Amino acid sequence: MGQYVLLMRDHSSGVKAIHNNVKVLEGVKTSLERWEAKIIASYRTLGEFDQCVFIEAPNNFLAYRATLAQELSVTAETIILPAVEMPLFQRLLSQSIKTAGPHEWQRQWWCRIVRVAMYQYSFGRWGRKMFTDHEVFGKEKFDDVDGPCIVVANHASHWDQYCLMKAIPWRIRTNLFFGAAADRWFLKGRKEITLQPWYNSLVNGSYPIRRGGGSKTLDYPKWLLSKGANLMLFPEGTRARGRDMSRFKHGVSILALEAGVPVVPVYLEGLGKIRPPGQKQSTPGPVAAHVLDPIYFEPGTEVPAATDSIYRSMQAKHEELKAKGTFD
Repeated sequence: MGQYVLLMRDHSSGVKAIHNNVKVLEGVKTSLERWEAKIIASYRTLGEFDQCVFIEAPNNFLAYRATLAQELSVTAETIILPAVEMPLFQRLLSQSIKTAGPHEWQRQWWCRIVRVAMYQYSFGRWGRKMFTDHEVFGKEKFDDVDGPCIVVANHASHWDQYCLMKAIPWRIRTNLFFGAAADRWFLKGRKEITLQPWYNSLVNGSYPIRRGGGSKTLDYPKWLLSKGANLMLFPEGTRARGRDMSRFKHGVSILALEAGVPVVPVYLEGLGKIRPPGQKQSTPGPVAAHVLDPIYFEPGTEVPAATDSIYRSMQAKHEELKAKGTFD
């Protein structure tokens, strides 16, 4: 997630509309939420611009600028500026911004042994600390998956991956890889061992994703699948807000259709209460992972149809559990 500043200048009819009904201003909030953005602070200004809004939004938020500007009908001009917190900006200036990876050696046999040996340190201990109860349902559904696959899950919390790993059999888990932000986990020059690019490639099985990288971000995961590796992805792309899942992006479908591999959906329950997006504090609680039926795509399946199939599978379990009102 990134931070942005929106500067808006009202046109004459917009000013009149606001004076007639101040609730018109709520349209800004509605439009931003439609693009999965959260308002951190909002001000009416007495200068060149009429409104200043600080938001947190997905890192591809700038791509929606034109559409968003049309939705904000009370403005004649909308400027969207990416923002960086001052401590982070100072830290970036004082360190290298060069990144490392991906490391193709991470799929070697000796790396798999290291991941088994380090699993409790990297994942298990945190699960024991944060999950007061950790149930897994349907793990046997992986038994029929022969060969590489893509494991997908809903994304509600910083702790999702720690819940998900327990639901995946060891034969898949030790050969499982997932993308991580290059500018956070693969920066060169950091002192902490756990933040070293080689450590994340080796112990966590992650590979760098460069923000705004477009279709090239799929090149390395395509290569991994071609070598018989498994992938773990969150098709929402960012953590969902509220009680509903966000729209799924097409990356999973593109990879699955091109490689001819199944997708195994896993619905994660209870994570939204442990550490919701925008909060830095975590509150331990019960969680569960529900392994759903693997999805196999027929040759010739279109990408949007494949994405819709994955979404409907997850949405059915989402609605079922929401109706029960168990964890979330």
